[in-house]
Amino acid sequence: MKQILHILLALMIVSCSQNSKRSGKDESIKQVDSAITSTEASFHFYSDSVLTSIDAEELCEFNFDFFLPQLNQKLTENDLKLDVQIADDYESSYEIEINGRQVKLYKNEELSNGKFWDSGPRNFFRTVNEILRDKNVDEQFYLLYGGNDLHAVFLTEQQFELMSKINKDDKNEIPYLP
Repeated sequence: MKQILHILLALMIVSCSQNSKRSGKDESIKQVDSAITSTEASFHFYSDSVLTSIDAEELCEFNFDFFLPQLNQKLTENDLKLDVQIADDYESSYEIEINGRQVKLYKNEELSNGKFWDSGPRNFFRTVNEILRDKNVDEQFYLLYGGNDLHAVFLTEQQFELMSKINKDDKNEIPYLP
């Protein structure tokens, strides 16, 4: 009987010790979550200074005035402005020029199979990000959502990683590179 009591006592001590360690881990998790929350509070991923409504339909129909002023406003701190010119034969070539760089938004095949809603924005922002890299700008445009809900998010790589970590349980809220 004494041996059983010693075993039960030993099990209780081990259990209390494990609960104490688990409590310490829980406290560490709370501290990390608190740090993320305070960083998120100081940087608003969904604010107008970061997020721009693009609308893939507007972009693919060559209506750049819908979003270009907002993009240029974000770029003023980097002493940069996007100049978008539409080719004379854009209805058949699907081409534009961004700061002197020729860009084919999409191909005939993509127009036929409906993939132009995705390839148009990707080609546009891939070129814009090349321009940003050439000018040594730390931020890039990431895309969020798609179709009429398409948005561009202007982030550094660290901000992108933080936004991805915060939204790890909701893949729709994680931006992607074009």
